[in-house]
Amino acid sequence: MARLLIQFLSEELTDFRWANIDEETQSADIGWQPGTENELASIASQYPNPVILIIPQQCVYLAQLALPERAGRQLLSAIEYQIEDQLAQDIESQHFALGDTSVNPVTIAVIERSIMKRCMALAQTNLLRLRHVIPELFLSPWSGEGIVLYPAYEGYLLRYGSYSGLKCSEQALPAMLDLIHQEVQFDSITCFTADAEALPDVGAYRLEQRSLAEVRCGFVNAPIIDLQQRDFQLSSAWSGLAKSWKWIALLLAGLLILGGYNKAVALQALEQDLHDLKQQQYELLKPYLPGISADDNLKKALIERMKQLQSGSDKQGFLSLLAEFTEARARFPEVEITRIAYQGKQLVFDISSSQLEKIETLLETLKKQGVDAELVSLNIKPEQSSGRLVLSGGDDV
Repeated sequence: MARLLIQFLSEELTDFRWANIDEETQSADIGWQPGTENELASIASQYPNPVILIIPQQCVYLAQLALPERAGRQLLSAIEYQIEDQLAQDIESQHFALGDTSVNPVTIAVIERSIMKRCMALAQTNLLRLRHVIPELFLSPWSGEGIVLYPAYEGYLLRYGSYSGLKCSEQALPAMLDLIHQEVQFDSITCFTADAEALPDVGAYRLEQRSLAEVRCGFVNAPIIDLQQRDFQLSSAWSGLAKSWKWIALLLAGLLILGGYNKAVALQALEQDLHDLKQQQYELLKPYLPGISADDNLKKALIERMKQLQSGSDKQGFLSLLAEFTEARARFPEVEITRIAYQGKQLVFDISSSQLEKIETLLETLKKQGVDAELVSLNIKPEQSSGRLVLSGGDDV
């Protein structure tokens, strides 16, 4: 099955490397391509497959907690407080995701909540068909025993369990292996490399080299920890907890239905008020616009009538200029009008806006409509620009 892999390179989640793969045939020797945040939407549209986002392993802390027999849902729902003493940060700023809860001890993945928010925002903004958000560790194959060494971005992944592992630089490999050897007994290390890649220096430990082309990635048909849990999407690990809240969910659903009904009633009343207002406008304009009905576009009919009244004139009169300005101004609600004057066959508007380009675009729009318009007394300030828009014409017919 086709998958689009996006592996972020740092906790900022800006630069990444990506690959479009077929899980059934792709080996662990992935042909990564570099990418930046600005290219993410383009890549996603070019390969509209389910996406797996891969978080740098240094951003994810993996902990284990031994649970008592018959641990209840309340204990699982508050599991972050059980490992609070292992964390150096406020648990309120962290996001917690569970591994397989049928296995004891249970594995807990901890990541900064801000990183997850950034991750989900990127997925939503770039219209990703998000399937999984996983730690980088699950790129590494896992044989079920011993130590697996897997070349990662700017370092190596050391995996020594289904949910256990870490990432370190090549220089730190011997020291990290010494620490792991204190809790995991192993005789040799299985090192997966590309065919032409040299083996890293691991000190006195013996390496058994295997080709990446022989195995598939660790997340294919294997246990993983999907970080999309709790606040960031209900996952199977938390589905049991949701059942205990079903009555609250039903109550909320009832409130939403009631709120929707009230909104529909209010909308109907608003539509009636709008109809009455349009009818009043029709009664007001009917003597001046013969042949129209209440269902016609009254604004458009009024503008056309004003143009007819000015037909045959060499220059536009007051009403025509006002109609032209009204039509153009409707496209730029950001432009405020503080004063209107008509003197010496000129219709003058004092205008202002926090966006200078809106004023300039309004002027160009009027000129394209054939209006003799110019902008004078322009006062440009960072917070607010103002000026006088002068429309020249003749007398009304």
